[in-house]
Amino acid sequence: MSPRRAAPQKKQDGLPTWVIAVGIGVVVILGVIGLQMVQSPPAAAPVTGNSISAPGRTIGNTNSKVAFVEFSDFQ
Repeated sequence: MSPRRAAPQKKQDGLPTWVIAVGIGVVVILGVIGLQMVQSPPAAAPVTGNSISAPGRTIGNTNSKVAFVEFSDFQ
C-alpha cells in the first residue's frame, strides 16, 4: 500500500469575501452622504432691513462693480 497523499487545495479565485463586504459598506455610506447633501437645501443669506435701497428691487451696495439681474417667467 502507498502512503496517503493530502488532497490538493483549490486556488481561490477572485477577491476575499471581507474585501467585497467592506467595498459594499463604503459604497452604501457614500451613497447616504451624497443623498443628504443633495436633499438638504442651502442656507439662505440673512437679509437685514438696512441694506435694501429700493423697495423689493435691489439689495446691497448700488455702487458695486458686480450686478445681478434676474428675469423670471412663471407660467
